[in-house]
Amino acid sequence: MNEKDTFYENEIDLKEISRILWNSKKFILFFTLAISTLSILYSLSLTNYYKSQSLLVTRSQSDNQNLSQYRGLASMAGITLPSSSSKDKTAQIIELIKSREFVKHLIEFEDVLPSIMIPKSFDESTSKLSFDKNLYDAKTKSWKKEAINKGLVPSYLDAHEEYKNNILSISQDKITGFTTIKIEHISPIFAHDLLELIIRESNELIRRKDMHDSEKALEFLSEELISTPFTEIKSSINSLIQAQIETQMITSINDDYILLAIEPPYVPEKKSKPNRALICLLGSIIG
Repeated sequence: MNEKDTFYENEIDLKEISRILWNSKKFILFFTLAISTLSILYSLSLTNYYKSQSLLVTRSQSDNQNLSQYRGLASMAGITLPSSSSKDKTAQIIELIKSREFVKHLIEFEDVLPSIMIPKSFDESTSKLSFDKNLYDAKTKSWKKEAINKGLVPSYLDAHEEYKNNILSISQDKITGFTTIKIEHISPIFAHDLLELIIRESNELIRRKDMHDSEKALEFLSEELISTPFTEIKSSINSLIQAQIETQMITSINDDYILLAIEPPYVPEKKSKPNRALICLLGSIIG
């Protein structure tokens, strides 16, 4: 009997629960409506973000296949030829785009630093991005004296943190080898412009590096060609000189030196976040 009494005391009475819920229906309805309203107000207060993206492919191995025959000679002479491996190139350019030095280079362009660090709002009617007026003067394109004196001007390290964590998304498909770069920002126009700038400047920086290395190699090889008396060595040096001339030709004829855009950057028309409907639905369910 004691066991049965304990069982009945612990059993759930659905009728009793239903009665309690029915008697509290006004409070439940009011509370749910209040939470739902707060969810709606919160979702409306959030800033719209837009995402521009581009699908790219690394310039194929066939573009540098003529240099492969000289690669052994170049390594023996301590000279580096541009890599013919698409994997090497893609890894190189991904790390370049994510690097601090690359961000330091990007913020030298007009309005890039304030657009990354202190965007305030985007006016869809005028397609203009506004900044914190206490820190930056958009008309003169300069930081305010107050911001400079108080040390409020962000450094390239600050810009790199914001750029890497909240703005840039870059990935490579291991099967196809395609690279996808995405830029998310409150201004769809800046998202597009920054993505174009990233692609253009990454191509340009690697082109300059290869051209500089090639020029240095040509200087070295020309001096060695003059100083060596051996015919066999002269022949090898001439081959290496030819390889460096081909390298300079490749770097000169293509604007898209490393990255070729299959799908170029575009100005997004629809926001990428926030998902206001989902926020309101979750708020109502929680309420």
